[in-house]
Amino acid sequence: MFFHMKRYYYGLLKYRSWLWLALFPPLIFLVISSITPNQFLITQDIRASNDVPVALMTSPVGYISMQELLSRPETLFQNKVSVRALYGQLYSDIDYYRTDPQFRVLFEAVKNNMLLVKNSKDKVQVVYQGPEKEKGLLMVEFYSDRLIQSLSEGIRRSKAKEPSIVQMAGVAKVKEKRIIFEKIRMWQLFEIVIISVIGVMMLCGILEYRDSSFKSERQMARYLEVPILGSIPDLHKVYSSMER
Repeated sequence: MFFHMKRYYYGLLKYRSWLWLALFPPLIFLVISSITPNQFLITQDIRASNDVPVALMTSPVGYISMQELLSRPETLFQNKVSVRALYGQLYSDIDYYRTDPQFRVLFEAVKNNMLLVKNSKDKVQVVYQGPEKEKGLLMVEFYSDRLIQSLSEGIRRSKAKEPSIVQMAGVAKVKEKRIIFEKIRMWQLFEIVIISVIGVMMLCGILEYRDSSFKSERQMARYLEVPILGSIPDLHKVYSSMER
């Protein structure tokens, strides 16, 4: 065992210049990360004033003002009726949402990535900020439609005398961000470095063990079946000294 460890160690020294190859996969990953967006900001403007009523989805008659909804956006995003409806659009097996782990993942994504912000005096924004562009677009579209429906229903429930303008203002806007030193990417980079180093070390070991030359006097005696006393000089060193 010690002989093989020693041989492997000398093999690493022999092919140590190859260890630089372990840097190429991490460098390629960093280059790809620098040009590939990994965060998306998706926004949809909706025309609605602060005092326009918004129907509560959890109540057949209740409603709140837009100002109150802005202070408690989870009323729109995190109520289970909305999340179940969103789940039904993303996944077909809605009957199994209670046992599907994707439902919990979706709920956490809504909780962490969806925002409702005031954009101007008569506009609010439904905002997604996260790593999944396609899902983010679908979520922004879903909750924008949901908010429009709630506003229209809220106006009906409140029996407002003055009609309020409630409508989409343009289309959803997408901004891409490239964050190289993100926590997830750092873990991925660390894993790539470890795998690269192990891979190059294994390659050095394979090359060393493919070398059929004898590595010790004991190995020579065992394979040649001849007694060898003392040690055999390193012929490379002998040749070098003769050249001097």
